Amino acid sequence: MANRSYLYTHHPDEEPAYRDVSEWASNLPLAHLLLVGAEPTVSASAIWQVDAKIALQGNASESRPLFLAFLDWLAPQLPAGFRAAAQEAQAFLARPDRQGDSFHLELGEIYELQGLDLTGMERETAANAARARELFAEVQRLLATDGATLDDTDHARLRQLQGDWEQHLGLAFSDSLYYHLG
Repeated sequence: MANRSYLYTHHPDEEPAYRDVSEWASNLPLAHLLLVGAEPTVSASAIWQVDAKIALQGNASESRPLFLAFLDWLAPQLPAGFRAAAQEAQAFLARPDRQGDSFHLELGEIYELQGLDLTGMERETAANAARARELFAEVQRLLATDGATLDDTDHARLRQLQGDWEQHLGLAFSDSLYYHLG
């Protein structure tokens, strides 16, 4: 196992139904949570063949624009190298072939690292849905508040971006993930 979280766009009426977007090793980055943060729902895995619902889906028509605006909002607050990474991420997410109706997040490998059984994985998925919803709402609030900066949030995960955005945000987008579903 590669011990990663995997993010896909979901295109239910097209082939392939899932298209690779991003993977991140050993933890769940903010980018993945934000991109499933609009109406996050616990769903069946597209990778694991189990009855337990251990994946998340979120409304892409709401989360994509918020995430893109968040990257623009972050740019003046983070070191110069951030801007190039943000522009690459924005270009990838704007591609016509990545405009699915939802983002689909696979977390099974991360849960295995934590030593969870399937029941624990399902519980953790529900908890991650709540975390994604909370993070999405906080980013909405920050973007809607004139003059707000990262200093204006009490959200611990968002505050981490000031110290090491590369480790915590997860701006790694790709056409081909370890678990390539397309």
